[in-house]
Amino acid sequence: MLAKAYYFTHFGLIFIVSVSAVVNSYLVYKKRDVGIPAALNHFIEKEVVDNPIYHAYSICTGTNTGYGFYGINVATHKYFSVELYDKDKKRIAKTRTFGFKKQNNLARFEVLASRIANYISDNKEFPKDGDKKLLEMRKLYVNKIFKHIGLYEARKTKGCKYYKTTLYTLIPSDIWRDENYNTHKKVAIYKSLEFAH
Repeated sequence: MLAKAYYFTHFGLIFIVSVSAVVNSYLVYKKRDVGIPAALNHFIEKEVVDNPIYHAYSICTGTNTGYGFYGINVATHKYFSVELYDKDKKRIAKTRTFGFKKQNNLARFEVLASRIANYISDNKEFPKDGDKKLLEMRKLYVNKIFKHIGLYEARKTKGCKYYKTTLYTLIPSDIWRDENYNTHKKVAIYKSLEFAH
């Protein structure tokens, strides 16, 4: 009985939040902020999504990861790469696997790359009249992630004096025009930062 109650509660929450997200996207697209759908959507966002209990629950269950939780490899692929340089700025090593032996472990690490890419995008869209201190803290957080990912590799490599951490994204070609779109993905730099070791 308890298992059934949990099952219906869990998937009921997922259903409510998913429908709310779809309705919200539609309202933003149509530039509407009135009427019953908008009022219901505001209620769900305020009482369910912004509720600290639901927030903690979604972290524990993994449902806060977005649609990537429900479908494997549906997001645009993003990954970190670290290049290590000696005192003369000659590249001595480069990695994007970070010592992970199993593909599954590397895929889990790449979730961080997607999260940081989203964070960078959110920072770019930060409201101009928003809290400047908060924006600076958010940018500092991104820089710290880049720094420590590279530092982890720099500490393992003898003679490393500089390192560069880069976040890449794969841009798939237009699937409607290119029949072999899986083999023609373009790599683009999302963000790149250099540090001294």
